[in-house]
Amino acid sequence: MLPSFFKQIVAMFLRPRPGQAALWEGVRLPGGLFAQLRCARHIDATARRVTQLRIKITTLSNRLHAGSIPGLVDADRSLRRMLGELKDDLNAMRRDMARWHSQECAGRAGARLEAAIARLNRVNADTHAAADLLLGQIEEYDGRWPG
Repeated sequence: MLPSFFKQIVAMFLRPRPGQAALWEGVRLPGGLFAQLRCARHIDATARRVTQLRIKITTLSNRLHAGSIPGLVDADRSLRRMLGELKDDLNAMRRDMARWHSQECAGRAGARLEAAIARLNRVNADTHAAADLLLGQIEEYDGRWPG
């Protein structure tokens, strides 16, 4: 239970005097702020996962460039197929993010959410470019081997 002093304070704020407004009246809490922060955290986590994919793609690309892989890299073309699907998924993610941003946020969001969206778009574009480069390298590398 609250001590009587606190009860009086709470009662004073809950029941303002006639002609006076409650202390919090007119103050609007940013309800969307918490949702935006939660969305920004999820978007940042997605950006970290896509960054990990880009690191793996870059590692394989560097190994191909150094010529340290003997024989065919992708004889059954499954790696090329996966890279193509990854590129499609990255494009779909960017489209979905843009659609979500325009529908849910009406094109406006807080600075934190805008930064997270921009970061994810940048990471997606970089990963897409790395996957495209690796596809070209695989074609060139496997083209050197007879078969």
